Amino acid sequence: MEQCSLTAEKIDFNYSLLGFKLKVKDLATFADTGEVSDSLNYYFRYISDKQSQQLRKFLRQSYDVDPVLVYRYSRTSAGIRMLRRIGEIIQLPGNINGFHGLRAALVQTAQSPEGINFVDFLQRFPTDIKLNLGELLQLVKQVSHSEEDTKKFIASLSSPKVESKNTLKNPQFSDLSHPGNYQQTKQTIEFYDHQRDRHLVTDIYLPQNKTDKIPIIVVSNGLGGKRDRFEKLARYLVSRGFGVVIPNHPGSDRDRQKAFVEGLYQENFDATEYIDRPLDISYILDQLEQLNGDRFDHQLNLKQVGFFGYSIGGTTGLSLAGAEFDWTQLAQDCAQPLNLMNISILYQCRALELPRNQPSLKDDRIKAAYLFVPFGHSLFGKPKQDQISIPIMFQVVDQDFLTSLLDEQVPLFNSLDKNNYLVISEKIPHSNVTLAKEAQSSQAEVAQVARTYQNLLSLVFFQSYIARDSSYIPYLSSAYLQAIAQKPYNLHLLAN
Repeated sequence: MEQCSLTAEKIDFNYSLLGFKLKVKDLATFADTGEVSDSLNYYFRYISDKQSQQLRKFLRQSYDVDPVLVYRYSRTSAGIRMLRRIGEIIQLPGNINGFHGLRAALVQTAQSPEGINFVDFLQRFPTDIKLNLGELLQLVKQVSHSEEDTKKFIASLSSPKVESKNTLKNPQFSDLSHPGNYQQTKQTIEFYDHQRDRHLVTDIYLPQNKTDKIPIIVVSNGLGGKRDRFEKLARYLVSRGFGVVIPNHPGSDRDRQKAFVEGLYQENFDATEYIDRPLDISYILDQLEQLNGDRFDHQLNLKQVGFFGYSIGGTTGLSLAGAEFDWTQLAQDCAQPLNLMNISILYQCRALELPRNQPSLKDDRIKAAYLFVPFGHSLFGKPKQDQISIPIMFQVVDQDFLTSLLDEQVPLFNSLDKNNYLVISEKIPHSNVTLAKEAQSSQAEVAQVARTYQNLLSLVFFQSYIARDSSYIPYLSSAYLQAIAQKPYNLHLLAN
């Protein structure tokens, strides 16, 4: 790992014809005590009191990270591009992109037992810093505007004009928070796709003693996910009469992540996963169809399959639903300066490594898809109306720099046609990685609320569109969301 013996003592601010210097220790004092030095006050006259408090909050936040993972990620194509973009703001003396200093300081700071903290990061920077104030102010304004626009957008969802078409005047909702009546079994089958050389280890959860057909839900994990990440969701859905199938994805699962951290791969996932993940799902459904008679007594309903996808698993779901890659849109968006408010574009741009002549990945057995914080706005562009015709529910979060609500999620949702639902969960993170250490005291509470929301919302969605039980349609409404919401983790609905 990179070592540095020198550290930054001052930051040289550069803005148009103006220039001034700020001592790193003054910034550290401001972060610790709120005291503003004369040199810092010179900078603060360019920003509002609210922005200065946002800056202090940012400086004080720290994150628990794996130092080896930070080192490896800083050498991926996505990590390099992100650091080069930040290096346009945090520069070396002489207006040189700060990429190398950033990477060295990041790796050093990650080794601290206190986690990554921005002030500590500055103190470990190997040279004095030349800060491009114009770029920084642009970023601060972007963050501020994003927060304000997000609040306005969420507030607009409370307007009577956007109330769900399924809302009842005096709704009476059953309590669905408890498991259902079915006991469950779990078995693990290892499928092998010879054509693609893919070992697909698959967990299958089924309800016991169910006399009629079992509707199937397939779960596709996020990057580096273990198959048991959504085991509690699986067992809840099985208790309600569904079967749940959870495969690994060899090019992006936990084993692949471990191999990446050990230095066996340059990238943290294979770009071919955009093709292989949907093909994994289709292959497993093919195999289950063959096993349905002898092994499952023809109980599995494999003609009416639901899909649950998390993050890149949501992207997988969109491909299975019929969305096709928009190479022109993707190339155009990837050529733009990186939007630091929507890091998912870095992963979407990896698809440009693929050949352009890709067949459709649509699987007609998938009849409804529940997608938690998916991404794909640039990857898919605006799908043609005849590409995606199945009902889709997005569950997204309001504060998410990985998959921005307004830059990524809402435009992606708006590209869909009808019978679709966008549920916004406030104060729930994309993943625990995005939680600052200061917020980790409530991590268990947040995780429990997130699980409860996923259990209830996926149940009523899949009951409506996979089990085809019309009595659950009224639950896909703002009234039901308000009934189950746990403050301050409020829920909001947009339906089209």
